[in-house]
Amino acid sequence: MLVSIIIPAHNEERHIATCIKSLLRQECSDEFEIIIVNNASRNGTAKILSSFVTKYPEKIRVINLDRNLGPGGARNLAAKIARGEILIFVDADMAFPPDSVEKLVRPIKEGVTKATTHAEEYVANLENPWVKVQGQHKRVSNIGGGEVFRAVIREYFLTHGGFDPSLKYHDDRTFYYKTGANALVVKGTYCYHNNPDNPREIFRRNFWIGRTLIAVSLIEKGWKGLVESIKVILLRIIDLAAIPLFMYGAIRLLIAPDVIGIVSILPMIVFIAAIIRSRVVNAKSGLEKIILKLAYSPAYRIIRAAGLIAGIIFSSRAKVEKKVK
Repeated sequence: MLVSIIIPAHNEERHIATCIKSLLRQECSDEFEIIIVNNASRNGTAKILSSFVTKYPEKIRVINLDRNLGPGGARNLAAKIARGEILIFVDADMAFPPDSVEKLVRPIKEGVTKATTHAEEYVANLENPWVKVQGQHKRVSNIGGGEVFRAVIREYFLTHGGFDPSLKYHDDRTFYYKTGANALVVKGTYCYHNNPDNPREIFRRNFWIGRTLIAVSLIEKGWKGLVESIKVILLRIIDLAAIPLFMYGAIRLLIAPDVIGIVSILPMIVFIAAIIRSRVVNAKSGLEKIILKLAYSPAYRIIRAAGLIAGIIFSSRAKVEKKVK
């Protein structure tokens, strides 16, 4: 049985080589091909992919696009031309142990399920200070079933129309939304995944989350989800506005103390409390933890908030412009 491993890649020159090498090392009883969709990358991604195709022409195919279709659109395109009976979807900044493909496809081949996913996902770049203040060292799939499909029968995937690219960052959960089916969580399977490790990437990820935050919340939890998303938005606004409001309030209290001045400094109290409660992982010493809390944690919260709010505003404006047209 042939397995097709599909990787969407947009400006992934830092990670794509590590991902491909980990897949080429797979100890799998089935033949497999690797299809990489270069989603209109503007850096050195295409050059790296070209070198792999030259070295492994029988194993690797690359689709170069002039327009970024998003991860979901790229996966759908590759699924249509894939030769494998089973599809495996991975991100370009992931890496896998040698038995991953074998373990993911086995339950499907045995007829136990139509789709599987890994049990654990470890953060790969925990040495980076920006990653340390994000407070994660691993993510664990719901033992009752995963909403993100890692491996799936190709015919089943195509019959149900694949992913919905319109949900942007969250499009890898849309197949679950369509079918209501969970992917079987395969015990003992895991991968390594890089978290955003610089201000630009932190802003970018949260921008894409913000673009579909409300839509996804409504799909998953209805009006309760909408309330939760509004709460998240308010907290991010506090993160973004705390320092400017504190400066304004402090000046106002020095000149002529009043209620407005007092109210203006309250967001800063919430902001500081959130930083104190925030989790820092992999700090090597007490001094490093203090530095992370005093410098990186506040900066991370502000950049994250700016990205999310910008994504929500951009999405709202795009919808308004679309209606006007």
